[in-house]
Amino acid sequence: MEVLYGTTGHPGVAIAVAARLHDDFGVPSLSPERLRRLGERLRSFGMDNPEPEQIILIADRVPPGYWLSPLPGIQIVGLAAQTSAPLSPAPDRPVVVGIGEALLRAVQENDIVIVDGDRGRVYVAPDAATIARYQAPLALSRRFFLEGDHLPARTASDNRIIAVLCAAPTLALAEAAMTHGADGLVIPEANDFLGGLHQPQTAGEQAQTLGDLANVIGGQPLYLDIPPERLALAALARGAARLPLHLVLRDPTERVELQERLEEIEAVLEEDDALFGRMQIAAGIAAAGDDLLETLAGYSGSFVTGTLLDASWERLLLASGQARAASKPITVALNGDWWPQVLGDALGMGFGQIIVPIHAVADVKDAIREL
Repeated sequence: MEVLYGTTGHPGVAIAVAARLHDDFGVPSLSPERLRRLGERLRSFGMDNPEPEQIILIADRVPPGYWLSPLPGIQIVGLAAQTSAPLSPAPDRPVVVGIGEALLRAVQENDIVIVDGDRGRVYVAPDAATIARYQAPLALSRRFFLEGDHLPARTASDNRIIAVLCAAPTLALAEAAMTHGADGLVIPEANDFLGGLHQPQTAGEQAQTLGDLANVIGGQPLYLDIPPERLALAALARGAARLPLHLVLRDPTERVELQERLEEIEAVLEEDDALFGRMQIAAGIAAAGDDLLETLAGYSGSFVTGTLLDASWERLLLASGQARAASKPITVALNGDWWPQVLGDALGMGFGQIIVPIHAVADVKDAIREL
């Protein structure tokens, strides 16, 4: 096993076979042997091989947009690049960049590779213990819901995937939301099981609660709309190793300090060789109020902290346009059982994640598929 060190390009962990990207005469391409095998797979695609082959792209540099979908039948689950050149558009999967010339020397075609975007590491031909250590949390993130209610909702007009989330103030409601087919959860400030005012939790208790949520949510995203001072950051760092975790930060002046504290905690966990993840910070946008942030740099996306009808539509359009320009998701809550009246407006404004009542999830997904 060889461990290579670089810089985090996007957090998360991916385990797959390596596929080297060749750049002969300025034309990026995968190896001829892989392309030949891909052709054989495509001839039987949908029968013997219904799932695309998952690969980790290994490259000197990645051409703009290449990682999105290089070829049918292939899914890029992670990237490792020799240079530190920025990826365009911004990636949404684990990435380590700036590894240097050692990357292309160490990694051969079809090697098993682990990309740890949280720590900025790439493991080449990892041993069994290392694979087992990383596979345990990844098993949850690969939990697929095969029932119809859990299939992604795509719009008929432009084939956009819209994530349908639910607010869950109790663990029982979190379980109910996932049973109804939710694509993720939002834990509001007023909840009775995580960071509650009336029942404060220790760091260990919060870690246990996040573990329970990871078991319920199966690797889907979890948004915490809770003041950071009521949360144990060490518990969040450990929890982020098991599921995509986003903290909604309403006060932008706190972001830099919060990220510095998280980095200090991650350094301690690194010394202890403890598994941790990189929690993401979503920009909380008030339904009305001051000007929007100048940039979403450093944020995982935007999260409107009021409902659609509470905010001015001009403000929502500006926020949605900013998120699209940054290639980042923006989330808004529809107005309870009024969702049929506002769903089309939300999608028309470009919102890619919506929060709806638990009992309405299946109906909302059906409606999205007809738009």
